[in-house]
Amino acid sequence: MPAGTGPSRRAVLGGTALIALPALCGCSGDDPARAAPPGPDVAVLSGAIGAEQDLIARYEAARGAHPSLAGHIDVAVAHHRDHLAVLRRHYVPGSGRQADDSATMPPTLPATVPATVPATVPATVPATVPAPSPQQVSGSPATVLAGLRTAEVQTAARYAADAGKSAPGLAQLLASLGACSVGHSGMSSSDISSVAKKKATPSTAALPPARGFTLEALQSALATEHAAVYGYGVVGARLTGGAHEAARTYWNAHRDQRDALMAHLTARQATPAAAAAAYKLPVRVASSRSAAQLAARLEDDLTVAYVGLAGAQDAQLRDQAARAAQEAMARAVRWRTTAGVPASHAAFPGLPASALSPRPRPGG
Repeated sequence: MPAGTGPSRRAVLGGTALIALPALCGCSGDDPARAAPPGPDVAVLSGAIGAEQDLIARYEAARGAHPSLAGHIDVAVAHHRDHLAVLRRHYVPGSGRQADDSATMPPTLPATVPATVPATVPATVPATVPAPSPQQVSGSPATVLAGLRTAEVQTAARYAADAGKSAPGLAQLLASLGACSVGHSGMSSSDISSVAKKKATPSTAALPPARGFTLEALQSALATEHAAVYGYGVVGARLTGGAHEAARTYWNAHRDQRDALMAHLTARQATPAAAAAAYKLPVRVASSRSAAQLAARLEDDLTVAYVGLAGAQDAQLRDQAARAAQEAMARAVRWRTTAGVPASHAAFPGLPASALSPRPRPGG
């Protein structure tokens, strides 16, 4: 891709300073007037912690009932344990109104959860964080695996919905977690779209001007879509049959997404970035297999771009970006399967390492 078309570091890091949340349990003193109320993201964060605990419990129960599924389960469990650790890390004491705020952290789940997970956990868990739900495993390995994949899609849909209601930093984290869940679900991008609510059409009415991070993230996502439209033209020329039809469908989807981003920018009184005449592609296409590998790389770049855009100030953009990141991940997994290469991905796709730890604001 030409210089400047990929998501910038600033665009991906835009909201990370906003992830830190106020303490959940108020102040340590006895004066109720000094108690810091929970921040608006606390309910979203505690719900995400509960969702990850449930997924881990469900995976571990499935593994205990069907050891033959270990190969399908172990990587996913490791990713969800990483998610839980980072979400717990954002349970930040001392970031409320008072410098002496304190909060009780939920306990880390044990390394191995029995096939039937108890409904109760230690009493140190705050009431706002649900305990893991009891998990009963029944059915054949194929049935259990299908249930796990459905649970991943449901979790991803939850994260996409919550991204639009969260502060920008937390929204970026949720967008990344949702993309990871989609990667484990094995669902197609059309399946993901059917689970998520219908994407809103950007308004053509004048909106507040896009500036700073939001403008940069929008332009970065648009530049990445321009590259994807170009790249899919190369991909489609090397494919036949069902793969060719999929490439054509995705090419049209990226053209629509490109046009939607241009409409967003125009409505926000900004000039959309123009497409380059040609792009240096990350994979040399010489066969149907390398064409599928190129398509996967294009979708990887879009996952990064849309996780970055999930840090925009506009709630509608955060919502749409989180869903677009999930759809890009679904397409990347599909193309890696077509290419016959492992459809593996990181625990936090598109999210920089600096976003994994909160930046607490001092109380006072």
